[in-house]
Amino acid sequence: MRHSRMLAAIAAMALPVVPAAAQTVDYSALEAVMGEPVTTSVTGRPQRGSEVPASTVIITAEQIARSPAHDVPGLLKGYAGIDVNRWTAGQSDVAVRGGVQSYNARLLVLVDGRQVYLDHYGMTDWNLLGVPIEDIQQIELVRGPASALFGFNAASGVVNIITKKPGDAPAATLVAALGDHDRARVAGSVMVPLAAGIGIKLSAQHLREDERRVPDALLTPGRLPDVTASQVASELFVHVGRTTATVGGGYATNGQMEYLPSQILSNQFYRSGNVHASVARDTAWGGLTVSGFVNWLDATYGKDALRDRPNAALEIDNRIVSLKAAGLYRFGDNNVIRLGSEYRNNRIVGDAQFADTISYDVASVDAMLDLHFGDRVALTTAARFDRLWLGASGPVAQPAFNDPASFDRAFSRVSLNAALLVQVGANGRVRLNGGRGYQLPSLTTFGVRIPLVTATPLPFPVFVAGSPLLDPVGTWSGELGYAHDLGSTRLEATGFYTRTSDAIASPGDGLQDLLEFHLVPAPVAVARFQVAGDYQTYGVELSASGRHAALTWRTNYTWTHTDEQVGSLAAPIALAFSPRATTPQHKANVALGYDAGGRWYLAALARYTSPTRQFAFTAMQQLALFRVEDAIGIDARIGYRFTTRLAGYVAAENLTLASGVAGSPIPADRRLRAGLRLSI
Repeated sequence: MRHSRMLAAIAAMALPVVPAAAQTVDYSALEAVMGEPVTTSVTGRPQRGSEVPASTVIITAEQIARSPAHDVPGLLKGYAGIDVNRWTAGQSDVAVRGGVQSYNARLLVLVDGRQVYLDHYGMTDWNLLGVPIEDIQQIELVRGPASALFGFNAASGVVNIITKKPGDAPAATLVAALGDHDRARVAGSVMVPLAAGIGIKLSAQHLREDERRVPDALLTPGRLPDVTASQVASELFVHVGRTTATVGGGYATNGQMEYLPSQILSNQFYRSGNVHASVARDTAWGGLTVSGFVNWLDATYGKDALRDRPNAALEIDNRIVSLKAAGLYRFGDNNVIRLGSEYRNNRIVGDAQFADTISYDVASVDAMLDLHFGDRVALTTAARFDRLWLGASGPVAQPAFNDPASFDRAFSRVSLNAALLVQVGANGRVRLNGGRGYQLPSLTTFGVRIPLVTATPLPFPVFVAGSPLLDPVGTWSGELGYAHDLGSTRLEATGFYTRTSDAIASPGDGLQDLLEFHLVPAPVAVARFQVAGDYQTYGVELSASGRHAALTWRTNYTWTHTDEQVGSLAAPIALAFSPRATTPQHKANVALGYDAGGRWYLAALARYTSPTRQFAFTAMQQLALFRVEDAIGIDARIGYRFTTRLAGYVAAENLTLASGVAGSPIPADRRLRAGLRLSI
């Protein structure tokens, strides 16, 4: 906070537009001046990472370039409070401070402020981000509920991926890599200034690799596909005077094997596209930003999804339309108020649901107040009001399990965030913050309707179905943290508590405990997505990081305790849901980096995870909890710069061959790769 005024002055020179237009910030320039990463995600204006009124992790472009990780979940796993489960070679889920489950619906993921979280099933496909990892400027992770700042589904946190923007000179990057398990990847981006204040960026990539070996004890699809992912994207940037505009779009595909929320392995194929635009205008009093996007998704789920698709279990078309407007007003020495609004339409079309189309509209207003009392105390508060209207249209599937009128409903929710930062002495900071956020039931959870094939034939058909009567899942969170700088070393300690109420789960194996019966016109049994219960997590995060000459280091430890009030885990298991069983109690990371004068570098990450149990269906089609052993995994990367334009690297993940390092019932393997990067 003692540097806030200096940062504001520097930002005025470094930004082509108002800080409210967060994506126009020259992050690398501000980081170089301030000596630490800078973010705009929380308050809408540039702030040092250490002075943000939220528990925030910022991963810079330099850290990304030298990390052994090959994707965003791999980059996140080395930080306190983060669980990364690599269920299969292609599917990863990221959980913040407990609540580990597949298709984690509680973490909102954005690219340059645009949602890439998939609303149809409430999930993030990290292979559908549409961004090569080399094109990322920085990754910002906000831990704890942030719905008041970002909207629904930021119930446990937010990941905002900031991409690189064109500069004054043309630039191009080409990356090619090969590895074992038949891994092959090629990616590239081109950024070209077309005229003064006008630039364009093009990017593309393609990836394939083999799936991990699935143990014979697990129920597997008829075909184990290779992991494939491809994407192309383009953006046009225009800056005239005090106005900046961006227009872009992209297309991506991904095929992989995944654990569904029921913990059944299934082969999936996704095709997604988007168009987006934003305009930001600086004024004497603050700034205005207007933005919007349209996301499309064609998702195919089922055994034959990657073939000709004649027998796919489920095909879904999802479209999201979002329009946002925000105004930021600066007053006093260093105070800001931000007002915003959003309209969102989300619809899903398919033949395996209650009606042809299930949809909802959301209208939102939000406000954020950031006050600074001198250089030592800052108070930030935020609130958001969301009103949702649910609906269904088109032919109703028969037999109908709900009255069509049950889809004609609306509800409102208010999200809150507040934080107090106090400078203690010259180098200490205390942060007290909390919030309430909400996870929406997905459109699939509201309206899916799938016939179920049981291991033992039943005298009546059985369906798995959603429910339009489900309500948003609420999460309360609070934390108390202290950070202290000792020269080039930063020490941090945080205690946290979260409470999640009325969590939603998919039906598991104990159908007799869940079935409801419909007798007209013929007997039919239905197993619903339903409320599983409540759970709480609390714990401690301890972190230290620093730099000494050519050596950088980072270490952290997280203790997480989980209490739950959910269904029984005795066989047959009714719901595939147990945060206490699936969340590791202890995690520790040590990351080291060594730069030998800029010619070559070495980076390594060692991670310890205590044992857990994870759900999966056995080969006998019974849901069970499989023990995942504690593990110490070591990842490493060594890079060498041949010329100013050409560099190479060799990287390895899970050098220790620890089977439990992925946190999955499918044992982890070791993956090696080598690549070249050409920069022009």
